[in-house]
Amino acid sequence: MSESILEEIFIKRSQQKKKTSPLNYKERLFVLNQEKVAYYDFDSDKGKRKGMKGSVDLEKIKCVETVQSEPNTPQERLFAFQIVYDEGPLYVFAKSEDIRAQWIKKLKEMVRFNKDVMQKYHPCFWSDGVWLCCKQEVKQAMGCKVLDSKNGEDEIPSMGMTVIAEYNFTPVTSQDLELRKDEEYTILEMSDQNWWKARDKYGKEGYIPCNYVLYSKNMNRSQAENLLKTENKDGGFLVRDSSKAGKYTVSLFTKSGGETGGGCRHYNICTTAEGQFYLAERHFFSTIPELINYHQHNAAGMVSRLKYIVSNRALPPSTAGLGYGVWEIDPHNLTFIKELGTGQFGVVKYGKWQGQHDVAIKMIKEGSMSEDDFIEEAKIMICYSLVKADERPTFQELALTVQDLLYELQ
Repeated sequence: MSESILEEIFIKRSQQKKKTSPLNYKERLFVLNQEKVAYYDFDSDKGKRKGMKGSVDLEKIKCVETVQSEPNTPQERLFAFQIVYDEGPLYVFAKSEDIRAQWIKKLKEMVRFNKDVMQKYHPCFWSDGVWLCCKQEVKQAMGCKVLDSKNGEDEIPSMGMTVIAEYNFTPVTSQDLELRKDEEYTILEMSDQNWWKARDKYGKEGYIPCNYVLYSKNMNRSQAENLLKTENKDGGFLVRDSSKAGKYTVSLFTKSGGETGGGCRHYNICTTAEGQFYLAERHFFSTIPELINYHQHNAAGMVSRLKYIVSNRALPPSTAGLGYGVWEIDPHNLTFIKELGTGQFGVVKYGKWQGQHDVAIKMIKEGSMSEDDFIEEAKIMICYSLVKADERPTFQELALTVQDLLYELQ
């Protein structure tokens, strides 16, 4: 059984899964671990946990938020929150605001990478066949309030993740944030799949390309082992997503484990009830980068200290678009150098943007393409990026490809 992260006695409201189910409130012992939040019958006189009454798998949770109290709510039910999953909302009542905030923060941290996280939720209760907030009469109706990841300065760090820049990044727009290699950044928003909102150590905020920061988001155990063995460096390591939602794993290559040619070890990054991180030995740290920094100098129970950061990219990867939210650029920032070719839709020229970035400039002939088609093409191109830097064609290769295509269209 997984080690419990949080335990607390809450009042639970019956879920009324059937129309004839009664509405009642009962005290339950709630236990949160790495896989689920479970609630148990509890003998308050003996202080003893009894049988489990129900549970919710963390991977099924879609939303964790507060719930507005109803008029004339008794004192013991003032601090309500909801855990929304595929069977609907589970309403829970904490004894204080601090306890409620602690559970909401921890649950949000643990489910933030779930596939079906809701964009909207109901801030009020479902009661007597209607949502009290929007008066909708269907329990499965979409929420009426947009989830805001920045409801106040105290909630900004609740994303619960600090990352390290793998590459330098120079801002292209006023919304971008400069990245300096090996420096730490706090993630504030991850609503865009390519650009994350982050804050640097000086408090400056902006958007960064998510593929420029340390941790291998879409890498499984087998892929990590192949990469580490290919690198073949004793103490080579990487940080990746764990198979458990919302958790991280350090994969480490060592030549001292007795295996011919070396082998890999995988260490789950664990968390304490207070939200601190630790690996094999219980040396606690507030952030993952602090943990990594410590184990770069101390093995502390692992087969080796962490010596070399291993990445599957030797060069900075391409970004999706020129910068965050860049749809239009000032033509005055373009320098036309030479024509690459012409076709039925227009002319393609080679040029420079802002005097430093190589660009291919497509100039559309009037009437050859509808405005809607042009916008759809722009939507595709602005989100386009190649995963591996060494797979990116050179500008010369792109230019030759464009010339070949234009020739075929003539």
